[in-house]
Amino acid sequence: MNENDVNPCSDRRTVEMAEPCQPDAVLVAHDDDNIGASVQHRAAPDGGCAPVRRYSGGTEARGAPVSISAVILAHRRVRELGLVLDRLAELPVSEILVAGDGTRRAATPVASHGDVARLIEPQPGVDLGVAGRNIAARQATGELLLMLDDDSYPLPGSVETMVEAFRRRPRLGIVGGLVREVDSDGRIVSETEPGTFDWFLRAGAIEGMPHHGIPAIFFPEGACMIRREAFLEVGGFFEPYYLTLSELDLATRMLARGWDVRYLPDAGFNHIKHEPPNSDELIQDQRQLGLSSNHLKLQLRIRNQVWYFWMRFPVMLAVRRIPAYLAFDLLECVYRGVPTAWLAGVRAAWRERGRVRHARAPLSRDLVRRAELNRGRMHVRLLAATVQARWRTWRPAPSPDLAGRTARGPEL
Repeated sequence: MNENDVNPCSDRRTVEMAEPCQPDAVLVAHDDDNIGASVQHRAAPDGGCAPVRRYSGGTEARGAPVSISAVILAHRRVRELGLVLDRLAELPVSEILVAGDGTRRAATPVASHGDVARLIEPQPGVDLGVAGRNIAARQATGELLLMLDDDSYPLPGSVETMVEAFRRRPRLGIVGGLVREVDSDGRIVSETEPGTFDWFLRAGAIEGMPHHGIPAIFFPEGACMIRREAFLEVGGFFEPYYLTLSELDLATRMLARGWDVRYLPDAGFNHIKHEPPNSDELIQDQRQLGLSSNHLKLQLRIRNQVWYFWMRFPVMLAVRRIPAYLAFDLLECVYRGVPTAWLAGVRAAWRERGRVRHARAPLSRDLVRRAELNRGRMHVRLLAATVQARWRTWRPAPSPDLAGRTARGPEL
């Protein structure tokens, strides 16, 4: 229990409650430091009151309060998960659902926050990937889902900013936030550089961002808020993907159903760049996966991207897009030193095609334009930026004499 929870049995704050606690009764706390926060007390099994925090939008609150469920996808990062849970304890969320990876490693930090957090791990020993988010979302009680990873958390004020965005736009399905990569000491490592979420979502433009954000074709899966109604309507994340590209596919299906997807850089999130696992953990993970983590991520992305174009695009467009993106992926695999991941991904897309055969639902041409925006152009720009960065790394430093000539201009 933290200070933002209102306990009707405590004398620290007064609560408007003339009658005994009733199920789903909304009690508003008198707290000048947390204007707009309210607590819904539900009848607990023992006859007492179980507090559920709700957020009503701050000083400009309108309408009924909004409940928020945080959904965290855990993956072996115990220390970071504990930090994320600590941060969430200070924010207006109703509940925290942690989708485990089958290892039970998340049990300890979740148990230490047992008043609001619970672990969802339906199949011990099995990592469900993105399917874990779907299970948690179905069990959630909040109207809005705050989607996080076990190493990402919202900055102060970000949750409130996102809630207001949903209030202003009744057909807003997903809003993504600004992702800042930070080290273990909280220092910003990257934020707007080429290749970051912000760079992609802004299309490389830094200035002139509207306060209400901009239309987006995807979102950071571990730094976003989703309207639960819309999420369940479209079927949640596409589970055969397992990991990677699932956010692009979900955004596309949201757009197909008439829900909007936007990027709101005013809502900031920190993503912790954790230390690489020690040798024993790395060997264990590689034995479980059968290959390196980098190899697996690229293989899954290549497979999933082929599936994505085939399922969501008209045939003739898919036939053009697939080889173009495969060419980009081949260059990236070579650049990262895992060219075999490309071939493995292509083979997997064909070999496992039966898993997506009945999921084809192509967009209309008008919706394709909205679902793509400038994604292809941004990949070309990213490739150019990568080549330039590598060239600067390879290029030898000029000799002192040459440097002097350059500074003075050519000698005629």
